[in-house]
Amino acid sequence: MSIVKEIQMSLVLLSLLLPLSFFPAGVSASQVSRVSYVTFPVSYAEKHWNIAAKLSFPLQKSNGAAVLIVHGSGGVDSRGAYHSSTLNREGFVTLEIDLWAARGWLGRQFGRPKTVSETLPDAFAALEFLRGLEGVDPERIGLVGFSWGGVVSMLSRSPLHQRMISTDLSFAAQVAFYPVCWVYNKVPGYELPELDNTPLLILTGEKDDYDTATSCSDWRSTLGSEDQKNVRVVVYPDAAHGFNTSAAPAEVTDPFSHLGKGGKVVMKTNNLARELSDKALSDFFLEHLVRH
Repeated sequence: MSIVKEIQMSLVLLSLLLPLSFFPAGVSASQVSRVSYVTFPVSYAEKHWNIAAKLSFPLQKSNGAAVLIVHGSGGVDSRGAYHSSTLNREGFVTLEIDLWAARGWLGRQFGRPKTVSETLPDAFAALEFLRGLEGVDPERIGLVGFSWGGVVSMLSRSPLHQRMISTDLSFAAQVAFYPVCWVYNKVPGYELPELDNTPLLILTGEKDDYDTATSCSDWRSTLGSEDQKNVRVVVYPDAAHGFNTSAAPAEVTDPFSHLGKGGKVVMKTNNLARELSDKALSDFFLEHLVRH
């Protein structure tokens, strides 16, 4: 056999063995991420609790950044898994927290705190957890939230709320899905008198029953010129609250809906908005969290 043929055969054999050596036993070469379930402590106002979370490490590639995912009022659902999968494929570590289990809302028991700010300590405890993970750059951690979690995204950019929970940490970028834009600086507990100099992407629907089609843009227009540069608002046509879910359509009653008048809120999928928003949040975090 010639030396050239021996080298060719060796290269073929190496190409077959490399995938087996890269992926550990029991892990498929097509698997996007490795999932672990973790807990970590939260402390605030002399109260202490532990929060559970789903941690997904990308296996195909890693960019050194991470994204915290915060669910809506109904708890962990399809939205987090949907966007987490996309982010994992792009190389992001993701952590989806469960705000309600630690508060005793399990199974058929549903509830929520009186204000979203009561769950800010959970989000910043998650940020501290992510900052300590090997392979995660502590300065390149973002946050995406849906509805209740979207409001967490909005409030997390506020130095006022950061001081209230005695943290000096901050997220590098935030995405807020349908974050009830009419409430800010109008309802006690939702004041945003000053903002971090970090990028924010708001993704909402034209037919969201909490807001009008212009509520988020109207809020943006109240900001100073420099703060406005950090905020981008996307409104998806014919999209209702929860447009990125895969669950069956549902109706709930919420006193915060219809600009605070209260009433029914329709939540249903809009497939086009779901796909476009998934790409929008992925592109946003790639732009602002990944070193180029």
